[in-house]
Amino acid sequence: MPLAGTDGDAQVKWLDPALDFHSKVEFKYPLSFQVFRDFYFHEDAVGGELMIAELCKALGPGEPQGPDSLQFRLASEYEKDDHWPFNWLLINHVVRSVLSHVVRDLTPGYSYEPSNDGAVAELKRLRAGAIGWLERCRALTPMDDVDADTRAIFRAWWTDVVRTYENVQQYVSTYASTIGSDLGNAINHTIRCMAEQNVEALDEVPLSYLTNIARQNHWKIPRVRDGQYRHFNTALHQMLGYGSGPQNATEEHLEDILLLQMQGDRAFFDWHANRGCTLHFWIDRDALDQLDFAKVAATYECD
Repeated sequence: MPLAGTDGDAQVKWLDPALDFHSKVEFKYPLSFQVFRDFYFHEDAVGGELMIAELCKALGPGEPQGPDSLQFRLASEYEKDDHWPFNWLLINHVVRSVLSHVVRDLTPGYSYEPSNDGAVAELKRLRAGAIGWLERCRALTPMDDVDADTRAIFRAWWTDVVRTYENVQQYVSTYASTIGSDLGNAINHTIRCMAEQNVEALDEVPLSYLTNIARQNHWKIPRVRDGQYRHFNTALHQMLGYGSGPQNATEEHLEDILLLQMQGDRAFFDWHANRGCTLHFWIDRDALDQLDFAKVAATYECD
């Protein structure tokens, strides 16, 4: 099943399960664990301060909050940025994202069919252009570089897509801003694909794009309220201790041993990440003494 569920709202519609391995399985990230002292408390300001102090001792003071800068860029900014597209894999993903919106907006019954003949004609023009770019992609190796002239031509085509959606917005369900958001997602996704294939390939990626990804995955400066409610802006994967979660699992399993806690992480993409979700594995103390892991209990909570 595709990530975020078949036809789920958070599913990346333009990834094809038959072609894109990561439409079903996300990227792997290395984990390292640091020792810190955990405290049991419930909505307690003093306990929250102790918790923050211990985490900052283990993880550092944290970095300022910073959203994905590619998600909120204006089309005009992308138009002037000559660093993209940096390979044909990115062109492929961007074109398929555009084509997925165009096809849905032309499909009766999906949301609502364009009621304006001019809007229909414009969408069909975009569809033809997207298909043309896909045909070029099929003839080239995905990781091949894109020459400067082709980059400029492609950016001009993408900008025309945005402008067209701005002009027909009252007749379609896709917002023009969604086209820009998809581009940011496609850039991040392509970088991850490159890193998984060959880490040295990242030398071909503009530094600002790499920095943008790294910034999202760092331990963020916690607030007192974060510590008090044990709910941080950075996912805390944890072994042993008391753990945290959005519901009551930590209280219900207070007498058990926490084997592992995994939380939804922005590192795994906003497409199908929910930082409110927490997966716990618990075991009774007597069962652990006997190494009887058949008695491990799992809880999964989500806001």
